[in-house]
Amino acid sequence: MQAIDIHNHFFPRSWPDFAQRFGTPNWPWIKHTEAGKADIMVGDRFFRHIYSACWDPEVRLQEMDRDGVDLQVISATPVLFAYERPLQHALQSAQLFNDAALELCSQGKGRLKSLCQVPLQDIDAACKELSRCMRAGHLGVQIGNHVAEKNLDDPGMVTFLHHCADEGAAVLVHPWDMMGQQRMPNYMMPWTVGMPAETQLSLVALILSGAFDRLPSTLRICFAHGGGSFSFLLGRLENAWHHHRVARGACQFPPRHYLNRFYVDSVVFDEPTLQFLVCTMSAERVLLGSDYPFPLGEEHVGTLIRESHLSGRAKAQLLGGNAKQFLRLELGADARGDNDALTQEGGLSAGHSERLSYSSYLEVAELLDLQHPQSSPPHHDELLFIIVHQTYELWFKELLHDLDAVVANLQRASANPESRDEVYEAARLLRRCTEITRVLVEQFTILETMLPTHFLAFRDKLEPASGFQSEQFRELEFLCGLKDAKMLAYHKPTPEAHRRLERRLREPSLHHVFFEALQAMGTLPAPEPGASEEQEFETRSRAILSLYKNEQHYRYWIDVCERLTEFDELVVSWRLRHIQLVERIIGIRMGTGGSAGASYLKHTLDKKFFPELWEARTLLTE
Repeated sequence: MQAIDIHNHFFPRSWPDFAQRFGTPNWPWIKHTEAGKADIMVGDRFFRHIYSACWDPEVRLQEMDRDGVDLQVISATPVLFAYERPLQHALQSAQLFNDAALELCSQGKGRLKSLCQVPLQDIDAACKELSRCMRAGHLGVQIGNHVAEKNLDDPGMVTFLHHCADEGAAVLVHPWDMMGQQRMPNYMMPWTVGMPAETQLSLVALILSGAFDRLPSTLRICFAHGGGSFSFLLGRLENAWHHHRVARGACQFPPRHYLNRFYVDSVVFDEPTLQFLVCTMSAERVLLGSDYPFPLGEEHVGTLIRESHLSGRAKAQLLGGNAKQFLRLELGADARGDNDALTQEGGLSAGHSERLSYSSYLEVAELLDLQHPQSSPPHHDELLFIIVHQTYELWFKELLHDLDAVVANLQRASANPESRDEVYEAARLLRRCTEITRVLVEQFTILETMLPTHFLAFRDKLEPASGFQSEQFRELEFLCGLKDAKMLAYHKPTPEAHRRLERRLREPSLHHVFFEALQAMGTLPAPEPGASEEQEFETRSRAILSLYKNEQHYRYWIDVCERLTEFDELVVSWRLRHIQLVERIIGIRMGTGGSAGASYLKHTLDKKFFPELWEARTLLTE
């Protein structure tokens, strides 16, 4: 597995005395104490002990070999940012350290790349310096998470991030100048408490301000130190968003919707914490970081990931696969064995100099390598069986994506009952969901081209795997309102999926937010105290009836009702076709996962996501 460390730091061996050059005190400077060791000073104040790996490429490469790291993307330390300085002083400082980073990389045998720094207190100057650095060979920029009182949602900051996207620059956000230091003078609490809080603040500001809605999706941005406390307090943020309108800010969707807009690194030092981070962010959104070569960094880079209980695929993604996407790199197959493979000419090149292709955008090579028949020799029809089921899972992913957006639109409709835009958008997305589900129903026709004898030739190799174990289909059921806590037990062997399902169990379902919106609109009365489930069901059904009886006034909402009904109908059709396929191929045998096969599936036919919509049709005939 190739390893790319995107969060590590450097200092030059020496640099000019800025205090003397600019006539202002308290600039950082380096004080060499003995061979291979130095102290970083800020004016007369000691800041940090460092050693030669900070400036000596040979020492750095030796330790990379020791730790199995193929590539490091170096960046300056935040103490060098100089955001509080006059612009010209900060710009000269940034240019000096940016050029020093490139000089260090030039001696790294193709295994060192760099992120620049910019004078972020002046957005025009920051944009110009970023453009200069990208032309010079930097892969992106490291920025602090704020400038004085300006958070990342400040209009100027958002303008700079937009420029980063335009330049194709990767962005690493590093916490610095921590809040509340007067209350945290001891025990390194600015690092252990302040840093995580700073990053949490930055992410929440970007999300709730609507900045992510305005920024292009091409922006590649990563938050250091595991994203601080964000992932671990996401439930609190999500709960506030759903229950307090003031907590929704200006963002279009709930906070969790934006998890695919940014990355975090793996600098969390503890496997349970890493597991939780991966579960929250997904294995596609965590990058290897180390804080090397500082004492609080990972002692042997990548050890936490390599020795974790993550799957082999997840480890490969965290160690290097995700970084290649984040940095737009292509890495040679044997980087450490052949240093030329890491040069611009030999296989590692910056994405801003490459043309995106059909294959690279869709990751066709990786996609076509995901089918691994279990029969030996592989039975001809097993490939078909795998591809059809993988296609189902991809469509399930899209359904979850779209239905989450439907939920968000209906929640906004609850907050603004007079607006029709959100209702229209919900209906539009639901129409897409019905067409996707129609495709899912028709896919059974392809599987029916298998002879029963052909399926039985490899069926025993599938045990104990079963479609019953599809986490995404169970998520769809929970999201739409068919929540059954007992089903969680079947997914305990997959902790990440189990946590997602637990979250779906807690979150408002599509069924819930649909009727919540009708209540906000005044169509559905609030439940009577002590009302039975049957009475509440009757009340909801009659609320649907009232929509249909006033078609001219509620046309948009009737469209939503029709789309939900059609979606419900198609899911039942999917269940029926599934039963027919099972009986056609294996008769009434027990399923490979231990279920009762077709007999079990027949019990699912009565399951509807929105039974009130069907009951309203009965009431119409009264």
